[in-house]
Amino acid sequence: MTINVTPIPKLTDFATPTITFGTAAAGTADTVIRSDATIAGVGAGTSVDNTIARFNGTAGQLQGYTSGGPVINDTGTITSAAQPTVAVYANEQLNVTGNNTLYTVLWAVEIWDIGGNFASNTFTAPVDGKYLVCCQVEIDALGTASSASLQLVASNRAWKQYTDPAGASEVFQNNKVIDMDASDTLTVTLTINGTGADSCDIIGGTALRSAMTIFKVG
Repeated sequence: MTINVTPIPKLTDFATPTITFGTAAAGTADTVIRSDATIAGVGAGTSVDNTIARFNGTAGQLQGYTSGGPVINDTGTITSAAQPTVAVYANEQLNVTGNNTLYTVLWAVEIWDIGGNFASNTFTAPVDGKYLVCCQVEIDALGTASSASLQLVASNRAWKQYTDPAGASEVFQNNKVIDMDASDTLTVTLTINGTGADSCDIIGGTALRSAMTIFKVG
């Protein structure tokens, strides 16, 4: 009886592997470095150091960011330089409410506006998501005011914070995580009642006694 043993092939039995520089369609079986600095199916280059890769479903490949993408450093800290965020503050506004008048707070100065989503006292959501809104407004000349409401008025719903004023001057706060769809808007309104006339004032200025920040959290 004859037993035939087939030898295990060695790497040298095959053609020498090569890396080809040139053009190739993403997702092909070939391993080539394309002229757009990607390996077919895998992103090979980015101009952002420590970038977090993302998957391009249309091209069928992982890819990095050319700018503004999230990065993670060697100690695990993540930075998202392009994440939508806003900080604004108000200047003084006199005799705005007090007799149950609904007043839209005017935000005079932008401290920062990443993404350019704030204008004319209105924040416009650039994408769907959850947004953390932290707002405070200091009111003076409350007098006999019996109730106050600071409202985050978004397209989906209004988020209200009610307070019973106890002094001549108070800080009202409304801090919420709110749901917004792309192109939804957000403004801040104030209603105070019980003074008999619109005699209540908003205290503003660079001390940030009346200010608001917005940050996309999800």
